[in-house]
This record gives sequence, C-alpha cells and structure tokens, in this order.
Amino acid sequence: MKSEIKSLLKSEEGTYRLNNISYLRRWTESAIGEPVDGLRICFDNINGVDFGDFVDIESRTYEGVIKECEAATSDFLKEVSRRLTNDLRAGYRAY
Repeated sequence: MKSEIKSLLKSEEGTYRLNNISYLRRWTESAIGEPVDGLRICFDNINGVDFGDFVDIESRTYEGVIKECEAATSDFLKEVSRRLTNDLRAGYRAY
C-alpha cells in the first residue's frame, strides 16, 4: 500500500482503492484546465445507501495521508451509524 500511495501522490491523475468502502482520488488539472493539487478520500455506498461523502486530503506524505484517511474513515462510519440508528428508531426500513 505504501508504494502505491506514494506513486499516486507523484502522479497527475489516478485512484487507489484503500479498502472495501473507500478509495483515494488524485488529480492535478481542474475541469477548466487549471493546475490544481487535488487528493480526496471518497466513500462508497454502504449496503446500497449513498451517504455521498468525501474528504479532501491536505497532506502529501504517506504518513500524513494515512493519518487523515484514518480520521475521515472514523468520522464517516460514525455518521453512517448515526443515520442508521436514527432510521431504526424512527421505524424506517429500506429495501
């Protein structure tokens, strides 16, 4: 994982799957062709529900990226848990 993330940080564009629910996305050009330095952790749908979450990553070192991804993943899963328990409490069941 370490070499793949370091390689992604050096690349102009790409993605790297971190785990079953998230991936890193890298880009260096905006939609209108301007130079940017983008890195983002994106989260997949969980059990068919789109929680629509991503977090921009500021660090450009492996250790910093991992630390930010750990925090973002923890926050994301807490929010998923909060929403699911609220739905349960309200009697909502999705199919």
